[in-house]
Amino acid sequence: MTQSFATVLAADGQEILDWQRSTIVDALFFHAARTPDLKVYTLLGDGENETDTVTASELAAQATALAVWLKRMLEPGARVLLLYESSLDYIRGLLGCLCAGLVPVSGVYPKAFGARDRFVALRDDVEAAAVIGNRSILTEFQKVCPDKVDSARFLWIPTDKIRSSAKHESVAHPLPTDVALIQYTSGSTRTPRGVLLTHRNIAHNLFRQAEAFGYRQGDCGVNWLPLSHDMGLIGGALMTLATGGRCILLPPEAIAEKPIRWLRAISRYRATLSGGPNFAYGMCVRSIAPEDVASLDLSCWEVAFNGAEYIREETMQSFTERFASSGFDERAFFACYGLAEATLLVTASERGQGVSFREFSRDGLAHGHALPPRDILDRRLLAGCGEPPSDIIVRIANGDTETALPDGDVGEIRIHSPGVATGYVNRPVENSRVFEGHVGGEEGTFLRTGDRGFLLDGTLYVTGRQDNRIKLGDSVLDPEDIIACLGAFEADIRLFSTAVFDETIGDKTSLVLVTELPSGSDGDLTQLGKAIGETICTHFPTRRCRVVFLRASAILKTPSGKIRVAETKKELLQGNIAILGEYTHSPAGSGQVRILKIAEGKM
Repeated sequence: MTQSFATVLAADGQEILDWQRSTIVDALFFHAARTPDLKVYTLLGDGENETDTVTASELAAQATALAVWLKRMLEPGARVLLLYESSLDYIRGLLGCLCAGLVPVSGVYPKAFGARDRFVALRDDVEAAAVIGNRSILTEFQKVCPDKVDSARFLWIPTDKIRSSAKHESVAHPLPTDVALIQYTSGSTRTPRGVLLTHRNIAHNLFRQAEAFGYRQGDCGVNWLPLSHDMGLIGGALMTLATGGRCILLPPEAIAEKPIRWLRAISRYRATLSGGPNFAYGMCVRSIAPEDVASLDLSCWEVAFNGAEYIREETMQSFTERFASSGFDERAFFACYGLAEATLLVTASERGQGVSFREFSRDGLAHGHALPPRDILDRRLLAGCGEPPSDIIVRIANGDTETALPDGDVGEIRIHSPGVATGYVNRPVENSRVFEGHVGGEEGTFLRTGDRGFLLDGTLYVTGRQDNRIKLGDSVLDPEDIIACLGAFEADIRLFSTAVFDETIGDKTSLVLVTELPSGSDGDLTQLGKAIGETICTHFPTRRCRVVFLRASAILKTPSGKIRVAETKKELLQGNIAILGEYTHSPAGSGQVRILKIAEGKM
């Protein structure tokens, strides 16, 4: 039987799926019919060698076979946790659930720190009926994860041995309004939330991503981001399926071990699209040797997206300088802003135009206004995160009055879009607050992102998180800005593993900067602490700064690598994190130092 598809013509005349009437299941079978032999996904299991690959037609058959198996054990609409490493099996499992009429739940990476606790928390929060994954992982988790308190039937379903069915089997054909996926947030500022995404949410966002990225037929992507995270799953794996392109997958731990593997994959497969958070580019600069740089050809890389955390000009300049000889063009850099509650993408810069930075007054932003800097100490650089597509409305609102703020005023970023989710799992009160926000004078409801920023000349600038901001007197400081001014210490501390928060003793509030030292560090912590403290007190309106040094990997992070600031602060103040040394700097008086002995071999 030939399946019909709802299609439209793209600007280049190519027939593509109509996102308003299609789902990711339609995309799977559309490309299986049109380009059956296209190798959609290739996995470099060790970061270097091909260990798994699948064509469009093979993927459709495998998803169908898994769907037949799952439908025998689970009721339609049941929620199923995905417990796979970043592999093709993750994609097979997700598509198998969708073809069976089930709701896959994404958000656990088995190799991440705290994965077992996160698995139990998500399983119980989402009221999952089952978990699917490879047998070895399921066996490992089943041994250490307690049973559900209510002793309800919960199935552990290994999918390793399921093979394609020889005969045709029917699959579910969900409606665009049906829930397609529950994507859990990273949990950097609060407990992870399960975001309910419909097929329409996903289809719209994928369509807008392709449009924003200037997707062309034949584009190839390299994705090392965890598939359990929205950026890796929707921005990488599902983007490929929606567009009928090709994606090279690498495990994130393989890149953490040797960042050169990421760039080698781009060079080897002539990838045009790839990226990640800012720290990934810095990691490449720090760790890749000159002789390895000479072996790369990055002239194919047209979109090097940078998102999910603060975008630093210094990092991008260093990356360009290091890899220009390999053919990397700085115009490939591509800034983007998004979040799970909006499916993913909200705004993006333009392909081939690079990232535009503008100077603003640090003091002005601290008081809610984007103004020119008075001098070099008052200068803060912000990356323009581009403009929203025509059907995504971005407004800046005063969180107290719900009124819209004019261009150049800092407030909460709010979004109205077909990509905004229907809400969180089992959180009706929070859903009303987060997903039913309003902006004075605007029709409809707006997503309250919890991010602060402003619009200027149509471009969005993000200044930081509402939950992380620090109030000192009449100034509001963004920790991201404080960390960004420490670029001179990049060789001495791990900037991507640095957190800033406030500490009140009596009636005095001061800043606390907690940072990890690189492995093998043997520098003078007294002088380092003093230099960092002086820099912060010079740039910001604080009279006291406490600098705390930790060993590598001591700071608490989410599975996607974001710092869990509140938990890190709590554990530090309770004495549950070992301190290697600390220095308290006060311009008004003498600095206080407490340097602890670093145990040999413990860094």
